[in-house]
Amino acid sequence: MGIIVKAAAFVAGRQWTRWEELTNRPQDTQDRLLLHIITRNRSTRFGGDHRFDAIHTLRDYRKQVDIGDYERLRPYMERAKNGEANTLTEEPIVMFTMTSGSTGEPKLIPVTETSRRNHRQLTRFWYYRALVDHPDLFSGKLLGVVSPAIEGRTAGGIPFGSASGLVYQSSPSWIQNANAAPREIAEVKDFEAKYYLTMRLALEHDITFLGTPNPSTILKLVESVNQNKYEIIKDICDGKITARCNLQPEMRAALAGRLRKNPARAKRLESLIKNDGTLRPKEYWPRLQLMGCWKGGTVGVRLKEFARWFAKATPLRDLGYMASEAQMTLPISDEGSAGILAINENFYEFIPESEIGSPAPTTLTCAEIEKGASYYLVLTTPAGLYRYDINDIVRVAGFYNQTPLIEFVCKGRDVTNITGEKLHVNHVIQAMAQAQNAARMAVQHFRACADVEKSRYSFFVELDGVMPTQERLVQLLHELDASLRVLNVEYAQKRESRRLDAPVLCVMKSGWFQRKANAVLQPGTRDVQFKAQLLSSIPEEGSEIQFVVQCANELLP
Repeated sequence: MGIIVKAAAFVAGRQWTRWEELTNRPQDTQDRLLLHIITRNRSTRFGGDHRFDAIHTLRDYRKQVDIGDYERLRPYMERAKNGEANTLTEEPIVMFTMTSGSTGEPKLIPVTETSRRNHRQLTRFWYYRALVDHPDLFSGKLLGVVSPAIEGRTAGGIPFGSASGLVYQSSPSWIQNANAAPREIAEVKDFEAKYYLTMRLALEHDITFLGTPNPSTILKLVESVNQNKYEIIKDICDGKITARCNLQPEMRAALAGRLRKNPARAKRLESLIKNDGTLRPKEYWPRLQLMGCWKGGTVGVRLKEFARWFAKATPLRDLGYMASEAQMTLPISDEGSAGILAINENFYEFIPESEIGSPAPTTLTCAEIEKGASYYLVLTTPAGLYRYDINDIVRVAGFYNQTPLIEFVCKGRDVTNITGEKLHVNHVIQAMAQAQNAARMAVQHFRACADVEKSRYSFFVELDGVMPTQERLVQLLHELDASLRVLNVEYAQKRESRRLDAPVLCVMKSGWFQRKANAVLQPGTRDVQFKAQLLSSIPEEGSEIQFVVQCANELLP
C-alpha cells in the first residue's frame, strides 16, 4: 500500500469512526438534521409557501408539507434553473443532476455544496471500508466507467449532468488519477466507441478494482473485448487507436499522447485467446480484488451472467442505494445489496408498501421500521427536496447498531393487474430464475407484458446460444406459470378460475434487447442509467418476435 493510500485511509478511518458512532442514535441524528434543514431554509420561496417558520417538530413538518412528487416541485425548479436564488434552499445550487421524468420531461435535481460534500464523504467511506476488507484493492490500476458530470447548462447558467459523474467527481483525486480510463472518455458520445476505447486502454493494465453503477455496463465492456479482440491487441501492440473507433479529432489527439507501443502485453493477450478464442477478465486481470456495482432491483438480474467472465472468488460489493436525488446508503459488506442508511445526510420517512394507495398512509421514521418489511421511501434532502416521493420500494435487511440496513427492491408501482392478480415485477424476476433452473435453459434477456385484452401474460425472451427444442420451450413456459402460482396466491387463484388465461412465450430475434436499449439511449440517455422495465402493459413490436410458444395443455397443480 502506497504512502498516499495509507494517509488517505488514516484520515478516512478517523472520520468513519465519528460517523459510525451516530448509528447508535439514529432518531436523534435524524431529528437534528431535519430541524437544521428547515431552519436554514425558512426564508426560501418554498419555505415561505409552506410555513417553515411554524415548524419545530416532525409533527409540524408533516402538517405543513404534504408528501409530493416532482410535479409539486417543478414550478420551483423552473425558477431555480433560470437562475433565481432562494427558491428551494438558502444555499446556492451548484449544479443539477438530470434524470428521466414520469411525464417525459427530464427532471432536474438540485445539488448544493452540502449535498456534494455528503456525496464525497459517503464515497470516501465506501472506498475505506472496501480497503479494510480487501487490502490489495489499490495495488494496481482502477477502472471506473461513468457518464459526464457536466453535460450542459440551464438558461440560468447552472451546469447539469449525471449522478454517476457527480459520484465519480466526489472520489478522492488519487483514485481518479489511478483510473485506467481517463475522464475524457466519459465525453465520448458513441457507446460502441466508448466501450472499445475504455477496454483498449484498460487491457494494458493490471486492474485490481472495477466499478460502475450498472452491471449491464460491465457486461457490455467485456463483450466488447471479444467482439474486437484482434483489433484491440493490434492497437496495444502499435500504441494506437484504430481509425474505426468513432472519435472526435480533438479527443483522438488528446489520447494519442498517452499511448505507447506495448508488444509484450499484446503477446500476452494473444496467448490467452489460444485456449478457446475468448478473452475473459479472470485471465487478463487475474489480480482483480473487487467489483462494485448495483446488485439489487431489476438491474441485479444481470449478475448471473458474471460467472461466464469473472472468477467465482472475485467479490462483488453494491455501490449503495443512490439516485439522482441523493445517495442514501453505505454498503460495508460484499454480501447482499443492503447498506447503512445515511442518517446524517438526508431525512427519511417510510410508508408500508401495502398502504401506498391509501389517502392517509402511515408514515414512519427510521426508528419505527421493522426488519424484513418493505416500504415506500419519502425523502427530505439538504438540496431542496421536501417529503419527496421517490417512488422506490426498499426493504429493511437488518440493522447496523441501531440504524437500519436498507436495500433497494424496485421502483414503486411496478405492478400489473389484469383481473385482481396484482403481479409484481419481483414475482416475474424470481419466476424466470426458477424456470430457467428447472428447464435447464439460459435466457439472456426477458420482460413480461400484461395483455389486458386477451387476459393473459406474454413473456418475451431472447435466448442465449443454440435454439432449444419446442418441448423445452414449452417446459420453460410451464415452469414460469407454475412458479408464479407459488409466488403469488392471487395469480394462482385467477389461473385456476380461468380468469387469467395461460401465458404465452414470445421468442425474440437476436439483438432485440440491445435494439430496445439503443432506442432509449439515442436521444441522450446515458448507458449506465438504462434500466429495463421488466413488467408493464406495453407489448413489444411484432416485427421483433420470431415465434410464439403456447402451453400444450393446462397443467394445473
